[in-house]
Amino acid sequence: MGNVKEQPSMRDRTYREVVDGDYLTQKQYKTMAISLCVTHFLFEFMYLWLGCIPMVIINVVSIFSYIVSYIYLQRGKTFTTVYIMLSEVFFHAIFASIFLGMACGFQLWLFGTLASVFLPFYIPDLARKQKKQILVFSAFIIATFIVLTVMNNMGLFLTYYNVDPAIAKVMYCCNACLGFGAIIFYTSIYNFRLAYKNLELQRAADHDFLTGIYNRQRIQKILDAEIQRENEQSHENSLSVAIADIDFFKKINDTYGHLVGDDALKELTSIFSGKLDSGLLYGRWGGEEFLLIAPENMPFSKFTDMLEEIRKQVEGNEFESGGHNVKFTISIGAASYEKGMTAEQLVNLADDKLYNAKETGRNKIVY
Repeated sequence: MGNVKEQPSMRDRTYREVVDGDYLTQKQYKTMAISLCVTHFLFEFMYLWLGCIPMVIINVVSIFSYIVSYIYLQRGKTFTTVYIMLSEVFFHAIFASIFLGMACGFQLWLFGTLASVFLPFYIPDLARKQKKQILVFSAFIIATFIVLTVMNNMGLFLTYYNVDPAIAKVMYCCNACLGFGAIIFYTSIYNFRLAYKNLELQRAADHDFLTGIYNRQRIQKILDAEIQRENEQSHENSLSVAIADIDFFKKINDTYGHLVGDDALKELTSIFSGKLDSGLLYGRWGGEEFLLIAPENMPFSKFTDMLEEIRKQVEGNEFESGGHNVKFTISIGAASYEKGMTAEQLVNLADDKLYNAKETGRNKIVY
């Protein structure tokens, strides 16, 4: 059939393109605006000391632009603010290079500007319009740096305000630190946000959305690893599993509603969590079923004792949801691993025990 690019469904109203290209927080933008405003305030004294009147005037505009940027940030206009700050740095670098000479290194600011402009290009679902703007602006910055370099080599810049070579060397080093420091700052922030987003995605992939505990895929991987560990060890097997199921769960949903049923699932997981310190592993196996993996090296008899404690705690527990006081019980099937078993065989054995518990009265453990 060929390669067909998948398009979001018109009925999927959760889909949207990212149109702001924003990867810094508003607080970070405010900090940046204040920092740059203070920096340019200090620049004002430097330009006055150097006697460069054009840059004194231009720098006043720069200071004012950051004051406006902060006001816009207070009003939530982050997108407009980003354009103002990027434009200020870009044009300030050009004018400073022209009036003070490239020996002072103001052109190095363009590297940091390029990093801040281009990094958002890789934000997922960024609007095509924004991607085009990023590419155009990035190309313009690179072209500007090349043009400035060529013009400087051809001696086309003004020389009236060129500073003393010794002072220019110091300024060049300072501007190099600012330019490359900006690159480090932007890439660090971007990578941090990317790593944090990856952690969020990994957690979403491993955890059940409703209860917040391991989902079937993740608990299955844990069980596979435990079986592999058991097969590699020479001592007596100690791996045990159980499947717990809420009794008459459909009746809870039919009587009180599905939201109460959801709360019942959450209530049960909170009871399981009380055994976390003992080393119990658990995950939602499907519907109202949960897979429990015994703590490491715990004998089967001790594990069944723990399961009995859980069963009794559930039986005596009552929770409030939707204006109702709700109680429920659970049935549990438990099985001990034997050498050569697969994960599927072990779980099926526990499932058979669970079925037995259901058929013989519920609210019990069969092992």
